[in-house]
Amino acid sequence: MLQSVIFIDDDLPTNIVNRRLAIRSNCFEDIQFYKNSMEALAYLQSLSNVSNFPDLIFLDINMPVMDGWQFLDQLKTIDQHSCIKIVMLSTALRVSEEEKNKYADIISAYESKPLTIEKIRTHTNYLDAV
Repeated sequence: MLQSVIFIDDDLPTNIVNRRLAIRSNCFEDIQFYKNSMEALAYLQSLSNVSNFPDLIFLDINMPVMDGWQFLDQLKTIDQHSCIKIVMLSTALRVSEEEKNKYADIISAYESKPLTIEKIRTHTNYLDAV
């Protein structure tokens, strides 16, 4: 089943690579990219129908303006947030137990950068199994 995905990352070269990987994975019918969390959050808040929400978000942890953790805090205020699977991304995956526990209900996985087609497919296969 093809899904909808959003990538949120402030790094342009990473977004270019992730776009190519997402297309080559053949997992998505809708692929969107946001260069910061505030833009993505505004988009999600504008959606009125849960069927329009993405199935999956790949979210960078370390970004200016609003980091991944702050994005998750704001995402929790949207009623339909629980229908979205979140994969946190970072070049240095050092996540404290406190952060893991605080966001356990919304984060489905943590991945180190760079993404690969195999990593993308792993998380889309997870969606198919749910």
